[in-house]
Amino acid sequence: MEVHEPPSTYAEYCILNADTPRYEILEGVGYMTPSPGGRHQLVIGNLWHRMYQYAAAAGLGRVFVAPYDVVLSEKDVVQPDVFYISRERIAMVRERAVFGAPDLAVEILSPSSLKRDFRQKLALYEQYGIREYWIVDIANRSIDVWTGTGAAFGNRRLATGDVTVNSVVLTGFTVALADIFEGVDDIPLD
Repeated sequence: MEVHEPPSTYAEYCILNADTPRYEILEGVGYMTPSPGGRHQLVIGNLWHRMYQYAAAAGLGRVFVAPYDVVLSEKDVVQPDVFYISRERIAMVRERAVFGAPDLAVEILSPSSLKRDFRQKLALYEQYGIREYWIVDIANRSIDVWTGTGAAFGNRRLATGDVTVNSVVLTGFTVALADIFEGVDDIPLD
């Protein structure tokens, strides 16, 4: 097996070949991101499907799913599980990557990403002006919704139980937690 040094810049990242493991770069440090498990994938699909259909039908913009690079800077390259870019800002989307901050980013927690998603990415997404950040916790069937303007998330809502979650940024979009976690229990834990 070939060993790869983690990239620390977007330029280094661009020269990796297709057989190289997936990486994200946070503050100039490369982190390998293993492929997500079945429950993680199912939740990504459930959420993406609903967001994509809503945004497309309303003509509001586009919703993307990982793996797709979001280049925030030369030293900050992320792959949010799901993200939305408004129609007015769609020019930042290119074939290889998105160059700029999405309007809304969603991360599905996994054991290997817990600290990065709640600490580093939260701070990074604030810094680059992402206006809404959802952290989806499959184990607790909850979603942390962080919203703000500029470089600060001034509002945090925790959604649990039999509720719906609405987006401030994807105007008018609501989704029931039950729909996001639909089918999760059909996939046994290892």
